[in-house]
Amino acid sequence: MIDQEAESGEHLRDGLEPDVYPVPEGRWQRLKRTEIWRSVFRHPQLDTPRGRALQGFSNVFLHIYPVKVPRRVLRLRYSWRLGYIAAVLFTILVVTGVYLMFFYTPSVTSAYGDMQQLRTGIGFGQLVRNVHRWSAHLMVLVVVLHLVRVFFAGAYKRPRQFNWVIGIGLFAITLGFSFTGYLLPWDQLSYWAVTVGTNLVSYVPLFGGVLTDVLIGGPQIGQATLLRFYALHVAVLPVAIALLLMVHIWRVRKDGFAVRRGGVGAFAEGATDRANSDVADPSATGTITTAALPAATALALESGDRVRLLGVVDRESVTAEERLTDDTVFAWPHLIVRHVVVGLGTIATVLALGVAFAAPLRDIANPNLTPEPAKAPWYFVGLQELLSHFDPLVAGIFVPAGVLLTLTFLPYFDHNPATESKYRRVAISIFATILVIALVLTVIGALFRGPGWKFVPPWQHSYLEM
Repeated sequence: MIDQEAESGEHLRDGLEPDVYPVPEGRWQRLKRTEIWRSVFRHPQLDTPRGRALQGFSNVFLHIYPVKVPRRVLRLRYSWRLGYIAAVLFTILVVTGVYLMFFYTPSVTSAYGDMQQLRTGIGFGQLVRNVHRWSAHLMVLVVVLHLVRVFFAGAYKRPRQFNWVIGIGLFAITLGFSFTGYLLPWDQLSYWAVTVGTNLVSYVPLFGGVLTDVLIGGPQIGQATLLRFYALHVAVLPVAIALLLMVHIWRVRKDGFAVRRGGVGAFAEGATDRANSDVADPSATGTITTAALPAATALALESGDRVRLLGVVDRESVTAEERLTDDTVFAWPHLIVRHVVVGLGTIATVLALGVAFAAPLRDIANPNLTPEPAKAPWYFVGLQELLSHFDPLVAGIFVPAGVLLTLTFLPYFDHNPATESKYRRVAISIFATILVIALVLTVIGALFRGPGWKFVPPWQHSYLEM
């Protein structure tokens, strides 16, 4: 009896659904049935609903995704894949950054020479640096666009409030990530851009001096500053952004996708409850209904508590309700294939930019020679433009801190449950106004400011620094 049961179990492991998807014979199939292969891949790749579900449960990479997603998520216009593109750019930054670390020393006496050596003496050194720099610029831009899209879609509302807060934290860390890396080439462009940026910290009430000493580590930017920025850039901030990114993706997985269901005006909170269920294929085994379960269990399901599933019954046998149309599809291969295509497109884009546009390298940093104009990085140049019109304490501290705090606690201030734009005109108008002001200040500071911070049209002379 034991031998027969073992043989039956072996047969099931060979093909979970042998009648639906018979296992063909061949050398490759025999290899996939060996003990070594099964110790790595727990389930065979069956092109069936149950097989796809089991692959998602057992594969560490596929497990990041829900088993099934709403069909609308597959559309490019749903999210423009901005969050995924940001994650791909971060991966590119990690890979290229590790390569550059082999040829860089965080010392004021050798950093600039290492940059020159990358241009001429290291295989693909200049290309890798170009790709790294463009990936950093694009990541800032994509994160901002992702933040804007989430706001206009109303996807920050219940139950996704905390994930919005995590997203704001990722945005802040992304800015710090790019800013700390800006100093590492140790040329005039990076030195004075960081000088302008760190001068803002001194205006922080009460703690300005302490924060400046922590960042700079001395009376002026020097060896201590370079070492601290290097440690932040290659260790502290990458770990922080990786941890927050994992939590962010996990919350997206658990909170569900923000999709409209059945013409309802607001986003359904449980839009992907079935997609995230541990039932491999609900359509194949029946639908769980509260009418088919005891009262206590039904109440637990409605309140969102986790319960043990002891059985699944056919819906038609217990209720006359009309069955809801299942508009979900398997994440594998539908969503994952699209992500692979977008990821390859992102890599191709940064490679093309790296080939076409070289990362700048000015003269070696000189504290005694101030270039004109001395501009902050482009993502801070709007703040620098604002400083030219208002008091530094107001423009450099109160305004950015107020905007950041407002964005952070926005989901808890906004009690309007609607997500459609016609029901959120006040919130959208305020946010759009702030966005337009920030964009105008950035464009003016980046393109229309010259020596002495005077107004210089870009068609006369361009002082844009990337």
